[in-house]
Amino acid sequence: MKVKVLPSITDPRSQLLISFLVNDRLSIDAGALAFHLTGEQLLAVNDILLTHVHLDHIASLPFIFSEMFTDIVKPVKVHASAADIDRLMAHVFNNVIWPNFTKIRNAHGDLLEFVPFQHNVPFELTGLTCTAVPVTHTVETCGVVLQDDHSCVAFTSDTGVTDAFWHHLNQLDRLDAVFVDVAFDNALEGVANASQHLTPRLLVEELKKLHRPTQILAVNLKPVCREIVTAEVNALGLPNVHVAHLDVEYSW
Repeated sequence: MKVKVLPSITDPRSQLLISFLVNDRLSIDAGALAFHLTGEQLLAVNDILLTHVHLDHIASLPFIFSEMFTDIVKPVKVHASAADIDRLMAHVFNNVIWPNFTKIRNAHGDLLEFVPFQHNVPFELTGLTCTAVPVTHTVETCGVVLQDDHSCVAFTSDTGVTDAFWHHLNQLDRLDAVFVDVAFDNALEGVANASQHLTPRLLVEELKKLHRPTQILAVNLKPVCREIVTAEVNALGLPNVHVAHLDVEYSW
């Protein structure tokens, strides 16, 4: 399995907008997706899984269908909870903020198809088994577990202190890596708790719930905190815990 943490368009060193490109074909969230990839790369992504609908996770989603309108050969499938699909239809693809691309066709046919998933119910996606597991955030949000015959990688998405996600990971036969939200530095723990994100200190406490060794990659560092969070993660002295590199392909 290959995973690339896409950087933000505004600063190639930052992850202001959130997207993870998996095997060049699947995107976890779509914050930076259409802003960062070339047209050819974007057309290879036929499935997008949304963990939640905060703007930094969906910002580029509407532009896929306007900018790639003539080139989309088969509908892009956007996988989300039924409630989040309703939110996107009500507040984004509502013919006011943006056209309703579920009702617009090009010469090849439909452009956008929403596909609902249920939490804790595995489903197949681009040759992977995917499970969406609820985490603790200010809105309905799920972490994601991706598995194939050779690897298993998990993403917390945005989360604060949580339990069900770590419990789920402890039940897996294999776990190669976890991309974990570590948005704020330790001095901003009050802000992290209020917005339900993690800090390096909170990360250490959360990892006590994970009863198995694995690679931990910190992501979603707020740009203004990135240097401090990186230093604090490095200072933990944990050989399996690092800040994820942006625009670098990880493979397992």
